[in-house]
Amino acid sequence: MDEKILQCLNELIALDLACAAAYEVARGVSRDEEIQGTFSAFREDHLRHVAELGEHVRRAGIEPPRELDTKGEIIRAFTTLASQEDRTAVLVMRGNEELSNNAYASALRAGLPEEIRARVAANFEDARQHMSWMRGTVLLRGWDVEQPEIRELSAEARGARKAA
Repeated sequence: MDEKILQCLNELIALDLACAAAYEVARGVSRDEEIQGTFSAFREDHLRHVAELGEHVRRAGIEPPRELDTKGEIIRAFTTLASQEDRTAVLVMRGNEELSNNAYASALRAGLPEEIRARVAANFEDARQHMSWMRGTVLLRGWDVEQPEIRELSAEARGARKAA
């Protein structure tokens, strides 16, 4: 298998590992059973992606990533820092899924062999469904507007900046 293709697959695997770890963090913060269940299901999707893409890498005689790389640690740390409750957990995971969607879209343009391309396309569809759920949940719950506490903090910060 071509070195560029192996690199592409290993990068997708690393990102899927990061997304799975981030979903574990976000699920732990959530108090809503529907959100917890969805986060668990999405985590399992990412772990399945790791396993399936990893098989292609192993067939080339290379061991795929099994642990978080530096970027994955940053994604998990950011998710931990920014996820304080259901709303913020969903918003953070929406950002993580944007990364996943973009990575899979780029991979589909990389000239992959048909068997691998079919797997990457299926994983991309999972990522798109995750993103669709995130967007729908944000809109349905009215989380698409700036929260009052953010506006208050912003006003305080502007006042402190002017006073300085």
